[in-house]
Amino acid sequence: MSAPLYGLLLVGGKSSRMGQDKAQLMYRDDQPEWIRLHSILEQHCDKTFLSHRASQNFGVTAIIDPAEGPLLAIHTAQAAHPMARWLVIACDLPLLESATLDELIAGASLQSQATSYHSRVDHRAEPLCAIYEPSSADAISQAVKKGSRCPRKLLETIETKLLKLSDSHALDNANTPADTLEVRSFLTNSRMPKTITVRYFAQLRELAKCEEETITTECVTSSGLYEEL
Repeated sequence: MSAPLYGLLLVGGKSSRMGQDKAQLMYRDDQPEWIRLHSILEQHCDKTFLSHRASQNFGVTAIIDPAEGPLLAIHTAQAAHPMARWLVIACDLPLLESATLDELIAGASLQSQATSYHSRVDHRAEPLCAIYEPSSADAISQAVKKGSRCPRKLLETIETKLLKLSDSHALDNANTPADTLEVRSFLTNSRMPKTITVRYFAQLRELAKCEEETITTECVTSSGLYEEL
């Protein structure tokens, strides 16, 4: 009998950089992001859970997040249902669509301990849109005991299958107010190419190996430009 696929939506973060609860932000359809993403997970998973702090209440089935980082939240879910495969996503992915999860599930390898996407920014594993197999539980448990809180580092130490994103922006995070402006520019199709001159100073000049360059970009904020560069 094959292991069931359970969904876990992480909403227990404190959203300190955003200044308001990221799970409750609305980008489209007058729906908070947690409802939109929870619905997408339900389409793909045998059961779907929220992972939230004990002080929170969303009115749906949940696994309490110890509030000590996402890796411990994943560990807690695995301990609650050790036979399940876990499809884990974060609540700050406003450009994530059902098709991205379709491809993740189709590309997952049962012989690997996890399946994830390459980040478009640094090409490392994207840990919060990933499938964690039951075989990853021991490694995650050991990492948690050693004080690790970072699922990305965990994915780099276990057997992880990495996939390429078809939609390169599907996993763009919205962690700050500036990030929300970038996201809304995608959703409203208001991005326009513009040619600008970028000047570099100090360490950035050393990294860029030049004092200035002219580039074409569609970014609408300086933080979006910084990430693109």
